Amino acid sequence: MDTEELPLLDALRGLAMLQQEFLRLALFVASEGPATFEGEELTCTLGDGQRRTSTFLAMAAGQSLETLLHMAKLRGIPVRDAYPVARSAIESFVNASYLLAESDNVAARAIRYIDFAAWRHHNRKFGSGEFSIEVRSDPDPRATLTQEYPEFSGKGNGSWTSLDVPSRIRRVGELAGRRSGLRLLAAYGLIYSLSSEIIHGSPFGASYFYSAHLKGERTTEAFQAATVSHLEEIFIGVLHAGCGYLAAFFGHQNMRAPLNAEEMIFARLLELSTKPSSSFPPAMPQAADTEGEQ
Repeated sequence: MDTEELPLLDALRGLAMLQQEFLRLALFVASEGPATFEGEELTCTLGDGQRRTSTFLAMAAGQSLETLLHMAKLRGIPVRDAYPVARSAIESFVNASYLLAESDNVAARAIRYIDFAAWRHHNRKFGSGEFSIEVRSDPDPRATLTQEYPEFSGKGNGSWTSLDVPSRIRRVGELAGRRSGLRLLAAYGLIYSLSSEIIHGSPFGASYFYSAHLKGERTTEAFQAATVSHLEEIFIGVLHAGCGYLAAFFGHQNMRAPLNAEEMIFARLLELSTKPSSSFPPAMPQAADTEGEQ
């Protein structure tokens, strides 16, 4: 098997930066207008609601990926905080893919939800029993809910979608193609549950971060090396999600040239993620000194 020139983490970072260029292309076509790639004119054909909602979510996902690119320099305990960022990127890519693939009616509800959620944030009750707090800016929130946001009133109607994440991924696969659905599903399986454990501060979440990839060693150096493995699995998961979104955006609109480019990125991702560790030189044991960087 061929030996790679770069450590796995560096190779994944490079692939992520390439993927970001195609995300920028998709965002440009969706928000600014037609563009040409490899001789093919790319024109967004999404409905206005689909285009608006999916674009700003995909942009948010791309920003989280930029944050992860900076965090790739970290070693040790700070790496733990990369999991919530990765979770945000993956779920944003899933939701962006879902909204561009679904009907404009689904997107319209998502747009309405923005105003509703902003209002609800200032008119809610939280806590348990005597340890409860009620926040209210509206003198009659019940009337406002009924009159202004009737589609969100009633039990089980308070969200922008009734589908859970796996069901949204299923819909992407049904509407935008198996390629996009399977990439998003892989990202979900790689990161979602682990990041939930870490985000919610569960005992397993703490144990997993501090013990996974250690291989029985209990030294500072071994722990720092193990956090490189955490970063590698995070990038593999987020890259799957980014490929899923690009496959949905380009595939759903029959943009062949960038869709072929996405396939090449994904093929390289599979190649990197399935090679044995012996194929890669070791990663830097600790982050380079970044003092003085802007």
